[in-house]
Amino acid sequence: MTITLTATDVRTCEACWVAPVTAARAAADGQRDLLCEGCADANAPRRVDLFPPLGVYKLTARHIEMGKHGSGSPQTPPDQGPPLPNPPPTPTPGRPPV
Repeated sequence: MTITLTATDVRTCEACWVAPVTAARAAADGQRDLLCEGCADANAPRRVDLFPPLGVYKLTARHIEMGKHGSGSPQTPPDQGPPLPNPPPTPTPGRPPV
């Protein structure tokens, strides 16, 4: 069976990401999964949705809970390190500051 690939189709198997595409499988959402022959025979699932409903790579609805995100305003880190010198040191001519 010959598969016709469009300009926007991937050329590498969507399951193993190694072998070239040689088979297509109808997906539940009306799209098609482009797979190599080995992954198609093994009924391997696709490893990633490049543009899931949330529009973020590898972030699907089952990875996050929909609803309010975050925990309020940004917080400063617990250990901010030593304070900056006041007044700042004067640079030494001819040598870059360290």
